[in-house]
Amino acid sequence: MPPDPLPVTGAWRDGDPVGQRRFFTFATDRRFALDSGVTLTDVTVAYETWGTLDSDGSNAVLLCHAWTGDSHAAGPAGRGHDEAGWWNAMVGPGLPIDTDRYFVVCANVLGGCQGSTGPASAHPDDGRPYGSRFPVVTIRDMVRAQARLAEHLDVDRWMAVIGGSMGGMQALEWAVMYPRRVRSLVAIATCMQATAQQIAWGGIGRQAIRLDPRFRNGDYYDAPDGEGPSAG
Repeated sequence: MPPDPLPVTGAWRDGDPVGQRRFFTFATDRRFALDSGVTLTDVTVAYETWGTLDSDGSNAVLLCHAWTGDSHAAGPAGRGHDEAGWWNAMVGPGLPIDTDRYFVVCANVLGGCQGSTGPASAHPDDGRPYGSRFPVVTIRDMVRAQARLAEHLDVDRWMAVIGGSMGGMQALEWAVMYPRRVRSLVAIATCMQATAQQIAWGGIGRQAIRLDPRFRNGDYYDAPDGEGPSAG
């Protein structure tokens, strides 16, 4: 019998407990174009919200997570969330990002592995996880997906877009792409572009994964029994 697909993964997958996640799917009737020229259909964004949107929609705050983050910015660990919120000290009633005053939204980025469409998602052609077939996405692609989510949530203009590191890059991109849809930015420990050193370290990390003989280009199904990504 063929091995089960991806038996060991840190990704959230359909059928797992959803926790506090909610899901928005778009590009169901018109394909979503990426900067690379590749297009996607049935794109899902996993997100969480806290607080209540004002009647005029003026109190909405978008949190953009860093590279290894997800939509669970605040809340306890539990079913669907292996760890407590990554910004529990900042988001909540009476805290700096006060959920008694603001409607706070945090989405897992496009290409993320915690509920949004990404490498762990099923490829529409064969139903198998995209794996290494998933296209490269840019910060701008991530922000375009967030903009579609904002429309779904009836948020015409963010009171603030807040993020650190890769999240800060998203915040800056919001100002570039949609300046009339953002009142203010809080960009923390971030930059407008990656340095040569950052790009080099990222290249080293990718090579370390690709040179693993059991990686097999990220396709579990091409590996003999007992030699998939979970073997050893």
